[in-house]
Amino acid sequence: MTLCATAGTRWIAIIAVPLMLLTGFSATVVGVISPTGRLPSAPTTFHTYNSVVSELQNLSRDHPSLLTVTPIGSSWETTQGLANRSLFAVEVRLAGGTKQDVLFMGLHHADEWISMEVVMYLLRYVLLNAGNDSRVDAILARANLWFVPIVNPDGLEYARQYDTTWRKNRRDNGDGTFGVDLNRNYGYMWGSGGFGTSTNDSEYPGTVPFSEPESQAIRDLARAHPPVLSISYHSAGQWVLYPWSYTRLPTPDDDRLSNFAVEMAYANGYQVLQEGRATHVNPGNSDDWLYATLGTAPFTFEVGLDFNSQNARSIGAVDRNNVEPALRGAEMALGLRNWRFDMGRVTAVALVAVAAVGGLSSVYFVYRWRRVRRDNPIAVLH
Repeated sequence: MTLCATAGTRWIAIIAVPLMLLTGFSATVVGVISPTGRLPSAPTTFHTYNSVVSELQNLSRDHPSLLTVTPIGSSWETTQGLANRSLFAVEVRLAGGTKQDVLFMGLHHADEWISMEVVMYLLRYVLLNAGNDSRVDAILARANLWFVPIVNPDGLEYARQYDTTWRKNRRDNGDGTFGVDLNRNYGYMWGSGGFGTSTNDSEYPGTVPFSEPESQAIRDLARAHPPVLSISYHSAGQWVLYPWSYTRLPTPDDDRLSNFAVEMAYANGYQVLQEGRATHVNPGNSDDWLYATLGTAPFTFEVGLDFNSQNARSIGAVDRNNVEPALRGAEMALGLRNWRFDMGRVTAVALVAVAAVGGLSSVYFVYRWRRVRRDNPIAVLH
């Protein structure tokens, strides 16, 4: 694809694309796009930590030449002798040649169970279609794909067994409180926002950057295999988010990152937002660190509808709707797809923009409503 506009549509593009981003562009106007290849069956119940480990072992046995499962670190409770839970990274690769790396992560936050399911489903989709689908094969010819389904295993099990609203890991803070928000514990602009300074806060960032063994494990994996693209799955609200997160100011690569985000959102109807433009900034998250330190194109997907993070009936739909965006993200990062959003596909959005310019009050109120959602999204704690 190329970014091109005829003389008759260029002026519409000038209006439409800024409007798409300003209003929190939603691609629902063009519908959800199904991926190529075969879709695996989706689970009807959520995984546990042990069931994820068991499934990864089975997949490794069934695909020995394609898949490698590697422990990359231990949970906090494991370091204290209280549990036996490793963080596992799954690498899918084809032999031959030097390749780039792509990273998919789930469950930084213990209560966001659907995020784990998306990563597991993506893994199974790639395995099912390797050697059978030209898009998957083209991606694997250029990249090694990394999947970390559970970044926060202690938190997951605590949320499952005791408190479904639990968010953090299970560090004993020594003052009667527990837990560090792993997605505030990364090393770039850590603690700069002034939020979560109390150990009891849901966004408590820890005592120092990378104080937690779980965030250390992701740091070390990313340094060893710097990803050109990363997608960190969270929930909920149907957003595609991109850096910066610690500030409302754009990154030097805002044009590229925002175009990536719009292209991915076009496939599943999600809205696009710079992370720092939520209701408050979110310093110390994985996206900012990956971008600032390794030059990764990093994105957070807030998957699923609001408040359905633990609704098992939503697993299949959420899983399926997030395959095509992941493929597109990998293709753009690997040079298999032009990352500039194709103006030929924004007809419906352009018509909305034209109506807005024409002063139709109904469009104005839609715009105002979306501005409210942009600045006050449900998913502000990604």
